[in-house]
Amino acid sequence: MHIESMRYIRLMPLLLLIACGESSTDIAKLVITIEPPSLGLIVGVGGTYDFAASVSDESGYVAQGQNVTWSVENPAIATIDQSGLATSVAEGETTVTASVGVVSSSASLEVYVREPILGYEVGKSYFGRNGYVEYVPGELPVVISAPHGGSLRPAEAKDRSYGSTGSDRNTIELSLAVRDAFISVTGYAPHLIISHLHRSKLDPNREIVEAAQGDPFAENAWHEFQDWITKARELVSEDNARGLYFDMHGHGHPIPRVELGYLLSREDLNQSDSDLNNIAIVGKTSIRDLGRDAPETFSELLRGPKSFGGFLRNEGVRSIPSPGDPSPASDPYWTGGYNTRTHGSRSPGEVISGIQLEHQYAGLRDSDVNRRVYAARLVSATRLFMLEHFAVAGR
Repeated sequence: MHIESMRYIRLMPLLLLIACGESSTDIAKLVITIEPPSLGLIVGVGGTYDFAASVSDESGYVAQGQNVTWSVENPAIATIDQSGLATSVAEGETTVTASVGVVSSSASLEVYVREPILGYEVGKSYFGRNGYVEYVPGELPVVISAPHGGSLRPAEAKDRSYGSTGSDRNTIELSLAVRDAFISVTGYAPHLIISHLHRSKLDPNREIVEAAQGDPFAENAWHEFQDWITKARELVSEDNARGLYFDMHGHGHPIPRVELGYLLSREDLNQSDSDLNNIAIVGKTSIRDLGRDAPETFSELLRGPKSFGGFLRNEGVRSIPSPGDPSPASDPYWTGGYNTRTHGSRSPGEVISGIQLEHQYAGLRDSDVNRRVYAARLVSATRLFMLEHFAVAGR
Protein backbone atom coordinates (compact mmCIF):
# COMPACT_ATOMS: atom_id res chain seq x y z
CA MET A 1 0.00 0.00 0.00
CA HIS A 2 1.19 3.52 -0.76
CA ILE A 3 2.73 5.31 2.26
CA GLU A 4 0.47 8.36 1.86
CA SER A 5 -2.60 6.10 1.83
CA MET A 6 -1.45 4.33 5.00
CA ARG A 7 -0.88 7.69 6.70
CA TYR A 8 -4.42 8.76 5.76
CA ILE A 9 -5.94 5.57 7.20
CA ARG A 10 -4.05 6.00 10.48
CA LEU A 11 -5.28 9.59 10.76
CA MET A 12 -8.95 8.72 10.22
CA PRO A 13 -9.77 7.80 13.86
CA LEU A 14 -8.07 10.94 15.11
CA LEU A 15 -9.97 13.10 12.64
CA LEU A 16 -13.26 11.50 13.69
CA LEU A 17 -12.49 12.14 17.35
CA ILE A 18 -11.67 15.76 16.64
CA ALA A 19 -14.86 16.15 14.58
CA CYS A 20 -16.97 14.64 17.35
CA GLY A 21 -15.34 16.87 19.92
CA GLU A 22 -16.04 19.98 17.80
CA SER A 23 -19.69 18.95 17.31
CA SER A 24 -20.16 18.43 21.05
CA THR A 25 -18.63 21.82 21.81
CA ASP A 26 -20.88 23.49 19.22
CA ILE A 27 -24.01 21.94 20.70
CA ALA A 28 -23.05 23.21 24.15
CA LYS A 29 -22.88 26.72 22.70
CA LEU A 30 -26.31 26.61 21.05
CA VAL A 31 -29.05 28.94 22.20
CA ILE A 32 -32.71 27.86 22.28
CA THR A 33 -35.41 30.50 22.25
CA ILE A 34 -38.98 29.55 23.16
CA GLU A 35 -42.06 31.50 22.11
CA PRO A 36 -43.70 32.69 24.25
CA PRO A 37 -40.50 33.43 26.20
CA SER A 38 -41.99 33.47 29.71
CA LEU A 39 -45.57 32.27 30.08
CA GLY A 40 -48.21 30.55 27.99
CA LEU A 41 -51.90 30.24 28.80
CA ILE A 42 -54.51 27.60 28.05
CA VAL A 43 -58.09 28.30 29.06
CA GLY A 44 -60.10 25.22 29.99
CA VAL A 45 -59.29 21.52 30.12
CA GLY A 46 -58.57 19.98 26.73
CA GLY A 47 -57.41 23.25 25.20
CA THR A 48 -54.14 23.62 23.36
CA TYR A 49 -51.27 26.07 23.07
CA ASP A 50 -48.65 25.90 20.33
CA PHE A 51 -45.13 26.58 21.59
CA ALA A 52 -42.31 27.24 19.12
CA ALA A 53 -38.55 27.01 19.53
CA SER A 54 -35.74 28.42 17.45
CA VAL A 55 -32.12 27.25 17.71
CA SER A 56 -29.17 29.54 16.99
CA ASP A 57 -25.41 29.47 17.47
CA GLU A 58 -23.48 31.78 19.77
CA SER A 59 -23.28 34.38 16.99
CA GLY A 60 -27.06 34.47 16.65
CA TYR A 61 -27.26 32.61 13.35
CA VAL A 62 -29.92 29.92 12.93
CA ALA A 63 -28.48 26.48 13.52
CA GLN A 64 -29.70 24.10 10.87
CA GLY A 65 -30.58 20.44 11.40
CA GLN A 66 -31.08 20.56 15.17
CA ASN A 67 -33.94 18.46 16.48
CA VAL A 68 -35.79 19.94 19.45
CA THR A 69 -37.17 17.62 22.11
CA TRP A 70 -40.18 18.88 24.12
CA SER A 71 -41.16 17.90 27.66
CA VAL A 72 -43.32 19.13 30.55
CA GLU A 73 -42.47 19.09 34.22
CA ASN A 74 -45.92 18.00 35.39
CA PRO A 75 -47.91 15.93 32.88
CA ALA A 76 -50.87 15.98 35.29
CA ILE A 77 -51.30 19.67 34.36
CA ALA A 78 -50.52 19.44 30.62
CA THR A 79 -48.93 17.24 28.02
CA ILE A 80 -46.88 18.26 25.00
CA ASP A 81 -46.08 16.53 21.73
CA GLN A 82 -42.83 16.77 19.81
CA SER A 83 -44.14 19.56 17.60
CA GLY A 84 -44.52 21.81 20.66
CA LEU A 85 -48.31 21.55 20.94
CA ALA A 86 -49.34 21.53 24.60
CA THR A 87 -52.72 20.16 25.72
CA SER A 88 -54.24 21.01 29.08
CA VAL A 89 -55.21 18.28 31.53
CA ALA A 90 -56.06 20.13 34.76
CA GLU A 91 -55.87 23.61 36.28
CA GLY A 92 -52.45 24.68 37.52
CA GLU A 93 -49.00 25.72 36.35
CA THR A 94 -46.15 23.67 34.96
CA THR A 95 -42.92 24.17 33.04
CA VAL A 96 -42.40 23.43 29.37
CA THR A 97 -38.85 22.65 28.24
CA ALA A 98 -37.26 22.54 24.79
CA SER A 99 -33.96 20.66 24.56
CA VAL A 100 -31.21 19.98 22.04
CA GLY A 101 -28.71 17.60 23.60
CA VAL A 102 -27.44 19.13 26.84
CA VAL A 103 -28.86 22.58 25.99
CA SER A 104 -32.39 23.50 27.07
CA SER A 105 -34.73 26.43 27.58
CA SER A 106 -37.94 26.60 29.60
CA ALA A 107 -41.16 28.59 29.82
CA SER A 108 -44.10 28.47 32.21
CA LEU A 109 -47.52 27.25 31.16
CA GLU A 110 -50.70 28.09 33.04
CA VAL A 111 -53.93 26.16 32.66
CA TYR A 112 -56.81 28.40 33.75
CA VAL A 113 -60.26 26.92 34.27
CA ARG A 114 -63.11 29.38 34.73
CA GLU A 115 -65.15 28.72 37.81
CA PRO A 116 -68.72 27.83 36.81
CA ILE A 117 -71.31 30.32 38.05
CA LEU A 118 -74.68 28.66 38.61
CA GLY A 119 -76.49 31.85 39.55
CA TYR A 120 -75.62 35.54 39.66
CA GLU A 121 -76.26 37.69 42.73
CA VAL A 122 -77.36 41.25 42.03
CA GLY A 123 -74.79 43.78 43.15
CA LYS A 124 -71.98 41.27 43.66
CA SER A 125 -68.76 41.79 41.68
CA TYR A 126 -67.63 38.78 39.66
CA PHE A 127 -64.05 38.91 38.39
CA GLY A 128 -62.31 37.08 35.58
CA ARG A 129 -58.73 35.86 35.65
CA ASN A 130 -56.47 38.23 37.63
CA GLY A 131 -59.29 40.76 37.96
CA TYR A 132 -58.89 42.04 34.40
CA VAL A 133 -62.67 42.02 33.81
CA GLU A 134 -65.49 42.69 36.26
CA TYR A 135 -69.21 42.00 36.01
CA VAL A 136 -71.74 43.45 38.47
CA PRO A 137 -75.18 41.97 37.73
CA GLY A 138 -78.29 44.11 37.98
CA GLU A 139 -82.05 43.72 37.68
CA LEU A 140 -82.97 46.61 35.39
CA PRO A 141 -83.37 46.09 31.61
CA VAL A 142 -80.25 48.21 31.18
CA VAL A 143 -76.71 46.97 30.41
CA ILE A 144 -73.68 49.26 30.68
CA SER A 145 -70.14 48.44 29.54
CA ALA A 146 -66.91 50.39 30.02
CA PRO A 147 -64.24 49.03 27.64
CA HIS A 148 -61.58 51.76 27.56
CA GLY A 149 -61.16 53.17 31.05
CA GLY A 150 -58.86 50.52 32.55
CA SER A 151 -55.43 51.22 34.00
CA LEU A 152 -53.88 47.76 34.49
CA ARG A 153 -50.74 47.08 32.45
CA PRO A 154 -49.62 43.56 33.48
CA ALA A 155 -46.22 42.48 32.24
CA GLU A 156 -47.55 39.07 31.20
CA ALA A 157 -49.65 40.65 28.42
CA LYS A 158 -47.71 42.14 25.55
CA ASP A 159 -48.39 45.69 24.36
CA ARG A 160 -50.60 46.07 21.32
CA SER A 161 -48.59 47.19 18.30
CA TYR A 162 -51.33 48.80 16.20
CA GLY A 163 -54.71 50.45 16.61
CA SER A 164 -55.75 53.01 19.22
CA THR A 165 -54.08 52.55 22.61
CA GLY A 166 -55.17 55.67 24.51
CA SER A 167 -57.38 55.39 27.58
CA ASP A 168 -60.85 56.98 27.86
CA ARG A 169 -60.17 58.75 31.13
CA ASN A 170 -62.66 58.31 33.97
CA THR A 171 -65.17 56.30 31.96
CA ILE A 172 -65.14 53.53 34.58
CA GLU A 173 -65.80 56.11 37.27
CA LEU A 174 -68.55 57.61 35.11
CA SER A 175 -70.16 54.20 34.59
CA LEU A 176 -70.11 53.54 38.34
CA ALA A 177 -71.72 56.94 38.92
CA VAL A 178 -74.46 56.07 36.43
CA ARG A 179 -75.06 52.76 38.24
CA ASP A 180 -75.34 54.64 41.54
CA ALA A 181 -77.78 57.11 39.97
CA PHE A 182 -80.02 54.31 38.70
CA ILE A 183 -80.13 52.81 42.20
CA SER A 184 -80.83 56.21 43.77
CA VAL A 185 -83.68 57.00 41.37
CA THR A 186 -85.29 53.59 40.86
CA GLY A 187 -84.09 51.44 43.74
CA TYR A 188 -82.71 48.96 41.21
CA ALA A 189 -79.35 48.51 39.49
CA PRO A 190 -78.33 48.12 35.85
CA HIS A 191 -75.91 45.43 34.73
CA LEU A 192 -72.31 46.69 34.54
CA ILE A 193 -69.32 45.16 32.74
CA ILE A 194 -65.86 46.74 33.12
CA SER A 195 -62.50 46.07 31.47
CA HIS A 196 -59.76 47.00 33.94
CA LEU A 197 -56.96 46.45 31.39
CA HIS A 198 -55.38 49.51 29.84
CA ARG A 199 -56.16 49.89 26.17
CA SER A 200 -52.48 49.37 25.35
CA LYS A 201 -53.05 45.75 26.44
CA LEU A 202 -56.60 45.14 25.22
CA ASP A 203 -59.26 46.98 23.25
CA PRO A 204 -62.56 45.18 23.99
CA ASN A 205 -64.39 47.38 21.46
CA ARG A 206 -62.66 45.66 18.53
CA GLU A 207 -62.90 42.18 17.10
CA ILE A 208 -60.46 39.82 18.81
CA VAL A 209 -57.66 39.95 16.22
CA GLU A 210 -57.13 43.70 16.58
CA ALA A 211 -58.30 43.76 20.19
CA ALA A 212 -55.75 41.29 21.59
CA GLN A 213 -53.27 40.88 18.72
CA GLY A 214 -52.50 37.26 19.47
CA ASP A 215 -51.73 37.62 23.17
CA PRO A 216 -53.40 34.74 25.08
CA PHE A 217 -53.96 36.77 28.26
CA ALA A 218 -55.64 39.59 26.37
CA GLU A 219 -57.66 37.10 24.35
CA ASN A 220 -58.99 35.49 27.52
CA ALA A 221 -59.95 38.91 28.95
CA TRP A 222 -61.66 39.81 25.65
CA HIS A 223 -63.79 36.66 25.86
CA GLU A 224 -64.65 37.37 29.49
CA PHE A 225 -65.74 40.92 28.66
CA GLN A 226 -67.83 39.92 25.65
CA ASP A 227 -69.29 36.83 27.35
CA TRP A 228 -70.48 38.83 30.36
CA ILE A 229 -72.20 41.39 28.14
CA THR A 230 -73.92 38.48 26.42
CA LYS A 231 -74.90 36.99 29.79
CA ALA A 232 -76.30 40.34 30.96
CA ARG A 233 -78.35 40.66 27.78
CA GLU A 234 -79.67 37.12 28.25
CA LEU A 235 -80.75 37.94 31.81
CA VAL A 236 -82.49 41.11 30.62
CA SER A 237 -84.28 39.23 27.84
CA GLU A 238 -85.56 36.59 30.26
CA ASP A 239 -87.56 39.13 32.27
CA ASN A 240 -88.25 41.98 29.85
CA ALA A 241 -89.72 42.45 26.42
CA ARG A 242 -86.97 44.96 25.58
CA GLY A 243 -83.76 46.36 26.96
CA LEU A 244 -81.18 49.07 26.43
CA TYR A 245 -77.39 48.72 26.15
CA PHE A 246 -74.93 51.61 26.66
CA ASP A 247 -71.26 51.34 25.66
CA MET A 248 -69.47 54.13 27.56
CA HIS A 249 -66.65 56.10 25.94
CA GLY A 250 -64.86 59.42 26.00
CA HIS A 251 -64.05 61.65 23.03
CA GLY A 252 -61.66 64.53 22.49
CA HIS A 253 -63.54 66.31 19.71
CA PRO A 254 -63.70 70.11 19.85
CA ILE A 255 -67.48 70.38 20.27
CA PRO A 256 -68.51 69.57 23.89
CA ARG A 257 -71.52 67.29 23.41
CA VAL A 258 -72.43 63.67 23.91
CA GLU A 259 -72.18 61.77 20.64
CA LEU A 260 -74.82 59.05 20.33
CA GLY A 261 -73.65 56.22 18.10
CA TYR A 262 -76.36 54.16 16.41
CA LEU A 263 -74.02 52.75 13.71
CA LEU A 264 -75.09 55.50 11.33
CA SER A 265 -72.30 57.42 9.65
CA ARG A 266 -71.99 61.18 9.31
CA GLU A 267 -73.18 60.82 5.74
CA ASP A 268 -76.24 58.89 6.91
CA LEU A 269 -77.20 61.48 9.51
CA ASN A 270 -76.61 64.33 7.08
CA GLN A 271 -79.47 63.02 4.95
CA SER A 272 -83.00 64.40 5.03
CA ASP A 273 -85.65 63.01 7.35
CA SER A 274 -87.38 61.25 4.48
CA ASP A 275 -84.15 59.50 3.53
CA LEU A 276 -83.56 58.42 7.14
CA ASN A 277 -87.01 56.87 7.22
CA ASN A 278 -85.94 54.33 4.60
CA ILE A 279 -86.24 50.76 5.87
CA ALA A 280 -82.65 50.10 4.75
CA ILE A 281 -81.41 52.75 7.21
CA VAL A 282 -83.47 51.27 10.03
CA GLY A 283 -82.08 47.80 9.34
CA LYS A 284 -78.44 48.71 9.75
CA THR A 285 -78.73 50.52 13.08
CA SER A 286 -78.18 49.23 16.61
CA ILE A 287 -81.77 50.25 17.54
CA ARG A 288 -83.48 48.26 14.80
CA ASP A 289 -85.84 46.67 17.33
CA LEU A 290 -87.16 50.08 18.39
CA GLY A 291 -87.29 51.45 14.87
CA ARG A 292 -89.31 48.67 13.31
CA ASP A 293 -92.57 49.45 15.15
CA ALA A 294 -92.14 52.93 16.66
CA PRO A 295 -95.27 55.08 16.31
CA GLU A 296 -93.16 58.00 15.09
CA THR A 297 -90.96 58.00 12.01
CA PHE A 298 -87.41 56.69 12.33
CA SER A 299 -85.94 60.17 11.84
CA GLU A 300 -88.02 61.34 14.83
CA LEU A 301 -86.78 58.36 16.87
CA LEU A 302 -83.21 59.40 16.02
CA ARG A 303 -83.36 63.17 16.45
CA GLY A 304 -86.90 64.29 17.30
CA PRO A 305 -88.27 65.52 20.63
CA LYS A 306 -88.86 61.96 21.84
CA SER A 307 -85.45 60.67 20.73
CA PHE A 308 -82.82 59.77 23.30
CA GLY A 309 -80.96 62.92 22.31
CA GLY A 310 -84.20 64.86 22.75
CA PHE A 311 -84.64 63.67 26.32
CA LEU A 312 -80.97 64.43 27.08
CA ARG A 313 -81.45 67.93 25.67
CA ASN A 314 -84.41 68.45 28.01
CA GLU A 315 -82.06 67.57 30.89
CA GLY A 316 -79.62 70.25 29.77
CA VAL A 317 -77.17 67.84 28.13
CA ARG A 318 -76.13 68.72 24.61
CA SER A 319 -76.00 65.67 22.35
CA ILE A 320 -75.99 64.59 18.72
CA PRO A 321 -78.22 63.54 17.01
CA SER A 322 -80.94 65.51 18.76
CA PRO A 323 -83.41 68.30 17.94
CA GLY A 324 -80.71 70.87 18.60
CA ASP A 325 -77.92 68.99 16.78
CA PRO A 326 -79.65 66.87 14.15
CA SER A 327 -76.57 65.99 12.09
CA PRO A 328 -72.77 66.32 12.27
CA ALA A 329 -72.28 68.02 8.87
CA SER A 330 -68.47 67.95 8.53
CA ASP A 331 -67.74 67.76 12.27
CA PRO A 332 -66.01 64.68 13.70
CA TYR A 333 -68.45 62.13 15.08
CA TRP A 334 -68.20 58.59 16.46
CA THR A 335 -70.77 56.27 14.92
CA GLY A 336 -70.49 53.28 17.25
CA GLY A 337 -68.11 50.34 17.24
CA TYR A 338 -67.76 46.58 17.65
CA ASN A 339 -69.68 46.37 20.93
CA THR A 340 -72.66 48.32 19.63
CA ARG A 341 -72.74 46.21 16.46
CA THR A 342 -72.46 42.97 18.40
CA HIS A 343 -74.78 43.71 21.31
CA GLY A 344 -77.32 46.09 19.79
CA SER A 345 -80.52 45.03 18.03
CA ARG A 346 -79.16 44.73 14.49
CA SER A 347 -80.51 41.23 13.87
CA PRO A 348 -84.12 40.03 13.74
CA GLY A 349 -85.23 38.82 17.14
CA GLU A 350 -82.74 40.94 19.11
CA VAL A 351 -84.60 42.98 21.73
CA ILE A 352 -81.67 44.82 23.37
CA SER A 353 -81.07 48.08 21.52
CA GLY A 354 -77.60 49.59 21.79
CA ILE A 355 -76.16 53.10 21.86
CA GLN A 356 -72.50 54.08 22.05
CA LEU A 357 -72.18 57.11 24.33
CA GLU A 358 -69.16 59.30 23.62
CA HIS A 359 -68.60 61.91 26.34
CA GLN A 360 -66.47 65.03 26.29
CA TYR A 361 -64.08 65.35 29.24
CA ALA A 362 -64.80 68.83 30.55
CA GLY A 363 -68.03 69.05 32.53
CA LEU A 364 -68.90 65.35 32.32
CA ARG A 365 -65.89 63.17 33.11
CA ASP A 366 -63.43 65.54 34.76
CA SER A 367 -64.57 65.46 38.40
CA ASP A 368 -66.62 63.36 40.77
CA VAL A 369 -69.17 66.16 41.16
CA ASN A 370 -69.62 66.58 37.40
CA ARG A 371 -69.84 62.84 36.86
CA ARG A 372 -72.61 62.52 39.44
CA VAL A 373 -74.56 65.50 38.11
CA TYR A 374 -74.39 64.16 34.58
CA ALA A 375 -75.21 60.61 35.72
CA ALA A 376 -78.43 61.83 37.34
CA ARG A 377 -79.40 63.61 34.12
CA LEU A 378 -78.54 60.58 31.98
CA VAL A 379 -80.66 58.32 34.19
CA SER A 380 -83.60 60.73 34.06
CA ALA A 381 -83.40 60.88 30.26
CA THR A 382 -83.09 57.10 30.05
CA ARG A 383 -86.18 56.53 32.22
CA LEU A 384 -88.27 58.93 30.13
CA PHE A 385 -87.01 57.39 26.89
CA MET A 386 -87.84 53.90 28.13
CA LEU A 387 -91.27 55.03 29.36
CA GLU A 388 -91.97 56.39 25.90
CA HIS A 389 -90.60 53.52 23.82
CA PHE A 390 -90.42 50.46 26.12
CA ALA A 391 -93.58 50.97 28.16
CA VAL A 392 -91.39 50.69 31.27
CA ALA A 393 -89.65 53.23 33.45
CA GLY A 394 -86.66 51.11 34.28
CA ARG A 395 -88.78 48.73 36.40
